Amino acid sequence: MRFPIERIYISYGNSRPGSRLSKVRFIVAHDTGNPGSNAIGNRDYFQETMPKSSAHTFVDDQRIIEMIPIDEVAYHVRYSVPTDNELYGYNANSAAIGVELCYGGSISFWDAYTRYAWYLAYLCQVYGLNPKTDIVSHKRLDPARKIDPENVLKQQGIPFKQFLNDVYRMYVSLR
Repeated sequence: MRFPIERIYISYGNSRPGSRLSKVRFIVAHDTGNPGSNAIGNRDYFQETMPKSSAHTFVDDQRIIEMIPIDEVAYHVRYSVPTDNELYGYNANSAAIGVELCYGGSISFWDAYTRYAWYLAYLCQVYGLNPKTDIVSHKRLDPARKIDPENVLKQQGIPFKQFLNDVYRMYVSLR
């Protein structure tokens, strides 16, 4: 199984500073928190509004869209939260890829989930990461404010550990 990855980069600005990642050390799993929004809609939102936040990639049931190159900084975790440094020795924005799951509305959850898990497995393969230890949820990094993606996964009966196992199975099949 392989899915196309579309690289439709947003312009430089508040959402895309153009700074290089020090090195990809881990991946932060997110969800959009905006049921029914799709990958291209999220990409276009960041292009048009340029908030001081972002992610590298949005995944829905039809598309995987990288809006910021993987080797560049994206603002997907607050700097003031120290858990990323405690777990990985690096700030997530400087050393992690942020990947958003689109869900809800007319999006087929299972098709989106399959693409999401595959894409994370693909990134682990490309960057030499371990899917069982080098993927962390946004909730784990910022539990006082964030519930993603555990909340959406839980609604479908998928504990985060099971999600990591699903990513691992896809990772093994890519080798």
